[in-house]
Amino acid sequence: MIRLLVVEDSKTVQQALVAAFNADPEIQVVGTAESGEKAVSLARSLGPDIITMDINLTGMDGFQATRAIMSSCPVPIVIVTGKLDPRDSETLFRVMEAGALMVLAKPVPVGTPEHAESVARLVQHVKLMSEIKVVRRTFPASLAGVASPFAPPLPLPRVAAPIKVVAIGASTGGPPLLHRILGALPVDFGAAVLVVQHMADGFTENFVHWLNQGSPLPVRLAVSGMRISPGQVYVAPDGFHMEMGPGECIALSKAPPENGVRPAVSALFRSVALRCGSQGAGVLLTGMGSDGAQGLKALRDLGAITIAQDRESSVVFGMPAEAIRLKAALYILPPEGIIELLMRLVNARRAPGLPPAA
Repeated sequence: MIRLLVVEDSKTVQQALVAAFNADPEIQVVGTAESGEKAVSLARSLGPDIITMDINLTGMDGFQATRAIMSSCPVPIVIVTGKLDPRDSETLFRVMEAGALMVLAKPVPVGTPEHAESVARLVQHVKLMSEIKVVRRTFPASLAGVASPFAPPLPLPRVAAPIKVVAIGASTGGPPLLHRILGALPVDFGAAVLVVQHMADGFTENFVHWLNQGSPLPVRLAVSGMRISPGQVYVAPDGFHMEMGPGECIALSKAPPENGVRPAVSALFRSVALRCGSQGAGVLLTGMGSDGAQGLKALRDLGAITIAQDRESSVVFGMPAEAIRLKAALYILPPEGIIELLMRLVNARRAPGLPPAA
């Protein structure tokens, strides 16, 4: 039985969520909270297996409550909220920086055709997230501009030509990490960056807005036919596979989901392998499941630079672990190493070799 704490300031929505979760025989709602202060108190006293957290709470907001819980009595936390105005996206993703695992949409109203499906999707995600082992978080005085602990400079791998496209895939735990990586790339970064981030429908536009606030490179929601240019970041939209198409343009499709998801990281990686070969690079970050692993292997087989996030820094090691198992990753690195390697790779033509990962 999964013991769940529901944090929601609207009594009507709270009751609907409790009914939806209690209808599943594997979930028991052990408590509810309307304020951040009560959420923190119940997290400590009840010891739930997972918490659903609203953003806008009376008193302490969802960001503050998440920080307090993750620094004192860590529990898997998922954000359950409606579609936000882009002006609110910073708050939403700051909660993820504080340790929340992912953002989920509230079910659509009872009586609408999509209600049952939206409830089932929410319940399934909560059950999956309850299995993740989280650790206590410590927070510096400022979450921005923290000095990197990764000190040793990496020798560059041997490359025949500059990298033209960096493809990045992520799932659970990915948004704050992508914010960090893109925020560290210089404004003269000489490659295009294509990003697939698994995310609940309705939040990708806010995600792009939030990334833009911290990235020196322009970040845009991909549109089919859009020209792929160096120094630009393109994010796959909800419900579409994003690929690098002919003529170095974005190609979006409604092809069937891969690995249970659309957009799929593997679809992006395969297309970059096809169009760029050894002038492509693939980076597979934290996430559940195996999406991206086979696509990363396709990149490596064509001589591209391939990187998987290491176990220690991954919120969920599923996707990188599968890539490593397939020997798809040339390099296994923490975020600081990924950032350094990308910055030094993009404009490199030839350099001393770095031995590949075992």
